[in-house]
Amino acid sequence: MRTILIIFILTVNISHPLFAKIASVIGNPLTQEIYFEVNKDTKNYPASLTKIMTLYIIFDELRLNNINLNDRVYFSKHATYQQPSKLDVKEKDYITVDEIIDSLIIKSANDASVAIAEKISGSEKKFVLKMNNYAKNLNLSNTNFANPHGLPNKANLSTAYDIFKLSSKIISDFPEHLHRFKKTKVKIKGKSYKSHNTLLKYDHYIGLKTGYTRKSGFQISLLSINNDEYLLGIYFGGNSAKERNKKINFLMNKYRNKDTSKSEKTKKLKVKNEEKNTIVYTVQTSSFKKISKSKMHITLLKNKIKILRSFEHKIKKNGRYFISYINVDDHRTAKNLCNEIKLNKLDCLIKAS
Repeated sequence: MRTILIIFILTVNISHPLFAKIASVIGNPLTQEIYFEVNKDTKNYPASLTKIMTLYIIFDELRLNNINLNDRVYFSKHATYQQPSKLDVKEKDYITVDEIIDSLIIKSANDASVAIAEKISGSEKKFVLKMNNYAKNLNLSNTNFANPHGLPNKANLSTAYDIFKLSSKIISDFPEHLHRFKKTKVKIKGKSYKSHNTLLKYDHYIGLKTGYTRKSGFQISLLSINNDEYLLGIYFGGNSAKERNKKINFLMNKYRNKDTSKSEKTKKLKVKNEEKNTIVYTVQTSSFKKISKSKMHITLLKNKIKILRSFEHKIKKNGRYFISYINVDDHRTAKNLCNEIKLNKLDCLIKAS
């Protein structure tokens, strides 16, 4: 059957006019089990899949409190000179880190990639050094980054397997940000942008990133969730977005219902997750004697801090007070949320139960 799948992938690409290499990896991002691969270690141009590393570094900088979601990111002349796709933000104008993240995922904005690179490292060149240091630490042995966005550069190279490993690290290290990759549209500075990933119409898909240049062909990193099981697919070198989507969808459907119950790694992971999930972290956001004030405070939080709009806010009565709170299942997410609230000069408290 594997031979048939490889033939299916390669059939219409033998005479690919752009000379892009066809490569694919399908597997479990948490256990790193590979269910299917073809040309997984063949170096190719990663195009906008490069932005997955830029996003990983942004999430890590947020975790380290070096930046926060409400920080302003100013656009230099160099940033505004980037080729499309771009936001066309004017020189010396700004958007927030929160908007930068959405613009990288949904619009795949090259100018925003350079702007955040300069924000974090002082210059694009220094940020690229950071990218390659991260690549080394994440064991991306066949990857070299030359820019933060993936525009054509002979030195900007990676493989399907390295992008699989990088995407896996986003999933395992920053689960609190995964909801962002499901978004299909965003409005920035009065303009609306829609995702290039039409596969997001299926509920089980989370679209990590799509990419395209003439030399790379159409690419994708795509996450599927089925019965609490993750499946990650990488595809390089499609002739068109439609063809790429058809092939990755075919492969993901083939392995989406794969029985992983016999996998020792999966069993251990499930036990670990079950143990972890016995602890619930409560982020307390307010305490008022009137429930109306608690409701008003929740509205205030959602208006001030965009990331809080993605979480369920609850209210409970504790003695004479009404407590507003958010429940999450890991301490890192609770800490990140509380930090964002405190940065807005508002109070919060984390409790474990």
